Amino acid sequence: MDEAMDFDSGSPAPQMPLQDSNQHPTPMNGGDSGRKMLDLVFVQDCTGSQGSYITSATRNIEQICAHIFESGKLQSPEDLRVGLVAFRDHPPQDHTYIVKNFGFSSDISKVQKDLSSLYASGGGDGPEAVTAALVEALNMEWREHATRMVVLIADAPPHGIGEYGDGFDDGSPDGYDPMQVARLMATRGITLFFVACEPALSGYLYATDFYKAITNITSGLMLPLTTADLLAHAIVGSVLENLDMERLVREVGHAVAQRILGNNESVDDVAKELHEKLLLRNESTKKVVIESIYKDSEESRHNVAVFMEAPSLAEARPLLKRVIGTRFTDKYLQARQALHRGSYSSYSAYSYSSYSPATPPRSPPTSKSPTSSPSTSPQRKVISDFAAFGAPKNASVFGTAVASTPFSLAGGKAAFGGMRAGGSTRASFDDEEEEDADDGRQKVELREDSISLEQAKRIAMQSAWRSARV
Repeated sequence: MDEAMDFDSGSPAPQMPLQDSNQHPTPMNGGDSGRKMLDLVFVQDCTGSQGSYITSATRNIEQICAHIFESGKLQSPEDLRVGLVAFRDHPPQDHTYIVKNFGFSSDISKVQKDLSSLYASGGGDGPEAVTAALVEALNMEWREHATRMVVLIADAPPHGIGEYGDGFDDGSPDGYDPMQVARLMATRGITLFFVACEPALSGYLYATDFYKAITNITSGLMLPLTTADLLAHAIVGSVLENLDMERLVREVGHAVAQRILGNNESVDDVAKELHEKLLLRNESTKKVVIESIYKDSEESRHNVAVFMEAPSLAEARPLLKRVIGTRFTDKYLQARQALHRGSYSSYSAYSYSSYSPATPPRSPPTSKSPTSSPSTSPQRKVISDFAAFGAPKNASVFGTAVASTPFSLAGGKAAFGGMRAGGSTRASFDDEEEEDADDGRQKVELREDSISLEQAKRIAMQSAWRSARV
């Protein structure tokens, strides 16, 4: 570690009251001799509303993995392993299956075959077997020196968080508590990213706040998507950012953890100093930015804090506050209304041509943290075009079509040429796409920029959790 990162070490880190298994957290400070490896698990909701996301993942998984391998600078095919866990619900809400674990594989054609075997059906009540699926992912055979990452894709909460009509209001019938599962993930170096399928998720009282909390605990991100068209872009961007973050955790994690756990300094204070020192050495990272669709509220912030601090769901529930009114920004609501109105006048122009017969259009759902707003720093390097990540012009906010938008780095510059649905390619963006950058569609952007304070906080949290084990 260079002098700029030489944090003062305190006494040994205190033990935390979390039981761990024989699996050890990902080592920090270069325990793997610098070789990059990635274990990536997709946890996919397979209930009735998820057909579009299953289809998108299946069609794009090979390009997703190829881009991760190339841009993540992995050395051999075995350095990337992909796992898949599918879930529905506990009986009697669903009688097909609770979870299916397909295990890890470096054979991406096998992963695609596993995905293609999934279909959306059933589900019973609103909440689903999310907790059981996360437990399944937690207990997979993770490699000791690999970057460990879970991408959960869902539009419903787990049982037991206080939603109306929950068939298992006391919590998951297997007895596991998702808050405790999230903390075990954090101690084992597993970062959780959550793809929030909107607007369905925000039809629940507390779901967005719950998912924001558990992604915060593991130092991951919540990625709100309004269309499955953006799923591949969100996944690849999240993985590339997480690989950069993992590199820094391994470099500075031990010293950071000693400051927080040994000297009892606050995460915020340590993160601020860490941020300053990383800026002094011109440290940069990739960062996925998904345009916010959520309004900020005091009640939501309160609920996130309650979920993060409470030992269990049962202790959190009496303290939760109901968010009054919509959770969505005016911009998103206006765009949604405009697209919904347009869907009636031009339905034949896109619905039957865009949707596969196997995945009919979704009915409008009834009725969190988004990433920060785009930076204005002149030093930042945009390595994806904002417009190119938008949903196609003919896709509704509930769209299930897979976008034919490019996603592949070209020499570290803009131009994500290469990835399209169905495997076809194109070399550059159309001028018309760039002119439509602010047409109201949700956008995803991947940037390379100086490390942010928010990222420094995530590094500090990850480092502390990994050291806080029995």
